[in-house]
Order: sequence, then structure tokens, then C-alpha cells
Amino acid sequence: MIMKKIYTILLAATFAFLFSSCIDMMDDVKDTKKIEPISVSYKVCAATGFIPKGGTVTPDPNFSTAGVDVVFTNVKTGQVFRGVTGANSIAIVDIEPGVYSISVTGRATHDGYQYFINGNVPSISIFEDVTPEQANTDEKYRLVVRPAKVGSFCISEIYYCGIASYYFRDQTYQFTNNSDEVFYLDGTCFAQLHPNIATANLPTWPDEDGDGNFVYSVMVWQFPGTGHDYPVMPGESVVVAQEPRDHTTNNPNSYDNSMADFQTWTGNASRYNPDVPNLTSIFYTSWNSMQWLTSVFGAAFCVFKAPEGTTVDEDYYKDATHYQSEVGKTSKYAKIPADWILDGVELLTNMNAMNMKRIPGFVDAGGTSVEATYCGKTVSRKVVEKRADGTPKYQDTNNSTEDFQVNDKPAIRRNGEKVPSWTWYK
Repeated sequence: MIMKKIYTILLAATFAFLFSSCIDMMDDVKDTKKIEPISVSYKVCAATGFIPKGGTVTPDPNFSTAGVDVVFTNVKTGQVFRGVTGANSIAIVDIEPGVYSISVTGRATHDGYQYFINGNVPSISIFEDVTPEQANTDEKYRLVVRPAKVGSFCISEIYYCGIASYYFRDQTYQFTNNSDEVFYLDGTCFAQLHPNIATANLPTWPDEDGDGNFVYSVMVWQFPGTGHDYPVMPGESVVVAQEPRDHTTNNPNSYDNSMADFQTWTGNASRYNPDVPNLTSIFYTSWNSMQWLTSVFGAAFCVFKAPEGTTVDEDYYKDATHYQSEVGKTSKYAKIPADWILDGVELLTNMNAMNMKRIPGFVDAGGTSVEATYCGKTVSRKVVEKRADGTPKYQDTNNSTEDFQVNDKPAIRRNGEKVPSWTWYK
């Protein structure tokens, strides 16, 4: 009987404690301040022509950026809020107060041409409402981007990381005519950009080059032809290999890229495939006679073509106005005007290295990665639709984070691209 009374008393005390705790918790919930969303107006502007270094960039008032996606990503929580710019080039988005990264992605039409509108802001603190009037007058709430012309010739697959163990001679690059018009490969250039490996310590270029007017290359290869010798029809692709051969004879984990259309031969006879035409090296910072090896951690690339009337060749890059050195350094890098770029892809060591981007946001607003070395994986563009002849149309928003996927192994023309009529191995 005594034990029963003790048990009853303990039970009652426990219940009272729990009841009191629940009341306290409810009081705490009542006392917790509810996070109210704020309304943020953010403006996207386009700047054309030469952009000087430092100072205020004057947007082109006649260039409309209506219909561009604006994405706010909370740096702390990862929460994403999306909006679209209106006719006034302003997006109005309801977000929670906090610190955000902002990315803008879209297309615009100006003077008869289509342009990519891409850019990003790594970090901005927003804790109060921002009105459209503020977005029009306060530079903090305005992003000025350089529009990039939509190119017909895109980088469609890159195999760069090599395969175990430490085999990299099978690096391969594929390009596709992603448009509905014939593209002439003649004189087109493929460039590896500086720095070779992604780094947060980006180069400082002289003020005379302005801001975002050029990208800088350690190596420029050029396709042959004098004008209309090498047509690439819609849905056809061009394959370039460091060393085109059946690599399984050297490494059973590798693959056969002997059917590449071109090779990047640097002068070592033991690496030369006599069946495959060479690209021409028209600029290089340092020469490696064993092979052209790009970083297995991920390099940055662009494909470009000079406008009609401008000849780009080895003599072009002997002119001091066409190369540049970093501030305080002597190594020379090829200057590539931003307006010449058809496509660019940023390969990162991993997808958390966005702060190490070498390519300006207007060329590639994101980055892609296989996130390992010697794993045999590749990155390739996502297919958005098929043409009537079965060839792919690739996603191209100038944001490789969105446009590319990772594949377990490389493949030549994996999505049914056709072979150009002029290629050597047909």
C-alpha cells in the first residue's frame, strides 16, 4: 500500500512537470519572432561596348532584359527564391531576410541578334524591402552584365580527368553545330584559358584592358580552312583528341577515340597519328613537346571566331596588342575579345568551387565538374530535343551548371550526332 502511494505521488509529480514544461514550450513558441518575408526589387541591365576598369558602368538604355530569370539563393540555408524581370528590367521577389547569392540567366533580342544574359553576385545582404525606385537608383540592387551573342557552335562534351591509373593521353573534346544553319569551321579557334587550374587568387590584368572585355588564353588551337572548306551542318559534330588512337591497348580502362576528326599534336613523333589531321597551334605560353595536357582537375575553355575581315593566325599573336601579361608578371597570354566567343565552359575541381571561376559570368554563369581525377567520367550537354533526322539539340543557356551532366564514361557522338562530309575516316 505504501509503495502504491509513493508510485501515485511520483506519477502525479511527473505529470505536473511535463505539463509545466509543455506550457513553457508553448510560451517559448509564442515568444519566437515570426520571420516575415520582404519584397525585393532587383534590376538587370546590359552594358555594351568597351567597359573601363573601375568606376560606374553605364548600362545601354536601349537594351531590354525583360524575361530574364533572377534567382536568390540563401547562402546560409540554401533556400532558393525565383523571379523574372518585367518590361522595366526589374524582378520583384519575396524572400526571407538574409545573405544571398544572386544569379541571372536568360536571353534577349537586340538589333536583330539573340544574346545570352548571364551574371552573378556572390554575396549580398538584404534585410529590408527594396522598392523598384531603389533598384533604379541604388547600384547595390542592380546587376550590369555584358550580353553574349548566342553562338551556333557549342562545346558538347569534354573528357578531361583521365582514367586510373594516372592515364591522361585520351583527353577528348567534342563540338556540335547546335543551330539550324550551316556553320563554317574554317578559322575557328579553340582556347585553353588562364589559369590552368581554378583558383581563388585570380589574375590581375592591366587597367587598359578594362573590365570583362577579354578572356586570356595559355593555348590557342585553330581549325584549318580559308572560308567555306569545312561546313558543319546542323546536328553534326567535330571531335578533337589529344592523341587519337585505341587507348585500350595502353590502358584497358580507357576507350577508342581513333576516329577523331583532328588531333592536337605538339611535335613528339611517338605521339603522332599520321591518319588524323592536325590543328594548328597559333599561340602558346609554354610548350610541352610530350603532349598538350590540360588539367585533370579541370581547365576552362572557349571556342571563338574572329569577325569577317580580321585574320587570326600566328602572326596575329606576334603583335603585342593581342597578348597581355598579368600585373607585375612577364608571362604572355593571348587576349581574346569577349565579342568573338561562341561558347565557353568552366571546369571546376568540384561544384563547391564557384568562387574560383576563371570565365566571366557572361560567358559561363556557372561551372561543371566530374569532381574527381582519373575516374574516367566526362561532362556533356543535356539534350533538350531531337531534330527530325534524329540529331540532338543541346541545352545552352551559357550556364554550364544547368546545361551539363556527368557521364560514367566517354563516348564519341553519344547522342547520335552526324559526321561532317569532309572528315578523313569516312
